[in-house]
Amino acid sequence: MTIVLVVFLSACGMKKRYNNSKSNKTNTTVTNDLNVVTSLEDTITNNTVWCGTFNLVWNDLKENYIKQDIVINPPKEIVTNLNKATFNKSYLNENSYYTKFGKQTPELKKEIEKNIKEKFNQTSDILNKFEWEENSNLDFIYAMLYKKFTFATPFSQLKNKDFNNDNGNYRYFGISEDKRNGENQVEILYYDDYNNNAVKITTNENDEIILIKNTNSSNNFFEIYKNTINKSKTYTDKKLDAEETLLVPYIKFDTYKEFSELENLKIPALNGEVFEIKKAVQSIKMQLNESGGDIKSEAAVSFKDTAAYEPNSKIIRNFNYDSTFIMFLKEKDMEMPYFAAQINDLKLYQKSDN
Repeated sequence: MTIVLVVFLSACGMKKRYNNSKSNKTNTTVTNDLNVVTSLEDTITNNTVWCGTFNLVWNDLKENYIKQDIVINPPKEIVTNLNKATFNKSYLNENSYYTKFGKQTPELKKEIEKNIKEKFNQTSDILNKFEWEENSNLDFIYAMLYKKFTFATPFSQLKNKDFNNDNGNYRYFGISEDKRNGENQVEILYYDDYNNNAVKITTNENDEIILIKNTNSSNNFFEIYKNTINKSKTYTDKKLDAEETLLVPYIKFDTYKEFSELENLKIPALNGEVFEIKKAVQSIKMQLNESGGDIKSEAAVSFKDTAAYEPNSKIIRNFNYDSTFIMFLKEKDMEMPYFAAQINDLKLYQKSDN
């Protein structure tokens, strides 16, 4: 059985910490225990997350430098999937993201820092992981996505319970038989049985949280999302009834990924130039609780010109996400989500220093 979570996030640096909301008093530190994928089509394993920021960087690399799809020999699945550009800027409000490219100089770094402070009141968690030199021969592409979303009516904090029957004492929020606040924010996408169902939760900011519990899920986020949306079109009983429940775990994580499989990759451009990727990184940070949540993600690629290229009956429905599940996050009226996660081990999402 699989549960998928999809949301756009931003991660902070390797040792960066951030404050929890008032409903979650512990601190969360950066973890590399999560599997980060660069595209919705990538194969997912346990505890996999995706955010669209790396797609924005890759799209800028193709459009502004390579001027065509990136072709390498032998092919790499990560490159093939990124070239599909399934996610792009058209699926985001321009207030949600920032992108910039240019020579990797201290001036560019200062410009990026100034702009993300002015636009999001945020600082970067990844820029200091790159070297910045005057007269640099490196080019640099950067993207940040930042969102904060709130529920019109906060949900209830519910009793702690286990997750995937592991005897953990995990924290949950949602709707119980006697605590119904927030139920008008929940739309049922479909319900087959306890282990196969999906819901959508709306927010004040027009972001939508999609939770999917499915024992027969595909091996990538794109197919899971597409199948869920198609199935929801024919399902008509969209509202929770009085006896029906919603159980959602608190989520908080902070992860950083360097894509070593892209390092030293030589890419021929349409005009005959050849670019070599020197470093490719992404950070994702997210939290979700009964009041709402926030997400911040950064991605960047550093690369340079190189020499010649060498190829290389009435059913009581209970929507309790207390075992492996999938989550998506998307903007209202947009075709594609901007974040996805498969959650198998809740310990990775409710970590504390204690």
